[in-house]
Amino acid sequence: MTAPLLSETSLRVATMATDLSGEEPGDLYRDLLTRTDTEALRVADAISVANPDIVVLTGMDADPDAVNTFISDYLNSPDDEHTDVGYAYSYLAIGSSGVQSGADLDGDRVVGGPGDAWGQGAFAEQSSTVVLSKYPINQPDVVSVSALKWDEVAGNKLSSSELSGAVAASIPVMHNGLWDIPIEYRGERVHILAAQTEPAQSSYGFGAPRQKDQLKVISDYIAGEDYVVADDGAKAGGIDENRIVVTGALAQRTEFTAAALALGDELGRDDALNDSGNFVIPNRGWNVLGQGRIGAEAPEDFQLLPGATPESIETSDLIWTDVQF
Repeated sequence: MTAPLLSETSLRVATMATDLSGEEPGDLYRDLLTRTDTEALRVADAISVANPDIVVLTGMDADPDAVNTFISDYLNSPDDEHTDVGYAYSYLAIGSSGVQSGADLDGDRVVGGPGDAWGQGAFAEQSSTVVLSKYPINQPDVVSVSALKWDEVAGNKLSSSELSGAVAASIPVMHNGLWDIPIEYRGERVHILAAQTEPAQSSYGFGAPRQKDQLKVISDYIAGEDYVVADDGAKAGGIDENRIVVTGALAQRTEFTAAALALGDELGRDDALNDSGNFVIPNRGWNVLGQGRIGAEAPEDFQLLPGATPESIETSDLIWTDVQF
């Protein structure tokens, strides 16, 4: 059953952690061409049920051919029982993951390969973030923060990472990146801040202190702290007076759930929905009308606040929140 829209003026924002990734460039596209990819069908099922206006998919290769195939052959396939969901706009985030560090980051005494790349990526587009939207994305105004160095973060925790020398001076703070994606919604600009922080399976010994600083960068970007410099060299100007939704895989390592929830508190949203490290956090500029999650067994209806708690739905995969001006 499709989760109903609450009104004609509500915006449904969703996120879902996926495993839509290949070992080499083009692998995902080739897998999706079969129209039988199990993970793609699972993700499409959840999106079809929730029917979000904007969905942030983490862990997906930012491959245009793969994304277009996913939309056409899984979300809008005439050969399945899904309710078709159309997305005219997309943003494929490519950050620092997959760029070789030149050092033995994973401690295997061999330099090279995914373990020694920033973000442990085999190639630049691997396991990144894909944003699908029913509303126009202002592509020229998208801000990417992926090259910011860890040692440039004010009050950083780099000293507790045991990194030193050239690696400490060059390592980016973000696991892959932070993206401020402006959506044009009913004459207003909405900022979707999508991020994918340190993954649960990270083998880096410095993952814990860097995770904390990744969340700090998100907060400081919103606040307009000068040290947060975008990839194009512009300093963060601050967006705390605008409508913002922070979303993505913010705390897949469970010990950082509290830190991610603290980010929600900063935004005036102590009721932000989260599950398994995935978050949808609107700032105080929104009215939250409802929220829920879609898993193997979809809920019969949306959950009105304050009833939507992590225990209220049996299986959780995709999470969504309805917001309104």
